[in-house]
Amino acid sequence: MTHDRSWYDEQYLPSIGMGDVRPIFESWRQRAAATRAKLKFTPDIRYGTHPREVLDFYPATSAPRGCVVFIHGGYWVEFSKIETCWVAKGFVDQGLSVALINYPLCPEVTIGDIRVSCAKAFAHLYKSVLSDAERKAVVVTGHSAGGHLAAAHLVEDWAAHGLPENPITGVMSLSGVFDVEPLIHTSLNEDLQLTPESAEPLNLIATPLRAKAKAVLAVGEKESQEFHRQSAELAKSWASLSPNLMDLKSNNHFTIVESLAAPGATLNALAVEMAQG
Repeated sequence: MTHDRSWYDEQYLPSIGMGDVRPIFESWRQRAAATRAKLKFTPDIRYGTHPREVLDFYPATSAPRGCVVFIHGGYWVEFSKIETCWVAKGFVDQGLSVALINYPLCPEVTIGDIRVSCAKAFAHLYKSVLSDAERKAVVVTGHSAGGHLAAAHLVEDWAAHGLPENPITGVMSLSGVFDVEPLIHTSLNEDLQLTPESAEPLNLIATPLRAKAKAVLAVGEKESQEFHRQSAELAKSWASLSPNLMDLKSNNHFTIVESLAAPGATLNALAVEMAQG
């Protein structure tokens, strides 16, 4: 069965059908400003030569026992490490430091280039920023485009970066798109500039695992059929990891981040549990 662009846009552009989403993003920015004013952190640790190849590091407020990495969303075309930095508040008081990754955006670069940037960021973080205690339990999380980028950490050859073969304790993807081929048919592709040839090697569902870790694939109950299908397909592909495929009741594509950020909320508690081993 073939579909037209409007179907693909309705399935893959979460803001369609939600009305005016600008207040959501404005709320994120206000919370981000409050977080950056309140929490101690080291900004703009450089991991590459591109101006956006930087990360922010929020140390745990007590003796650290691990680190949570968070990769922002924005469909690879917008946002930064700043808008959702309030995720850090959910972990630093639980003994987990937090690293927020910035990366270059499309159309200046490709999704493949962004994957390379995120791998560089993780390698630099692991080797040059984290303490021994923080390296013992690293959980990589991400939302939307960041959900794809977080999952991509498990198809990376970390030994080639000078890291242990399995440097990651857990991966948690929120509302990820793992096979990007359907995005070719959306209005987003004006910026993503995907082709069938470029999309194929980016398909995480068809890419063999290179690293082992606990895995959580979470989707909001109110998200589209395609977002649910994408996570279900990756769960099947990752069967050897016995991933936890989750449907978060009453959540949509944007509110699902709250479950990661709020101490004791479902995804926050799972991330902390993964870090505890």
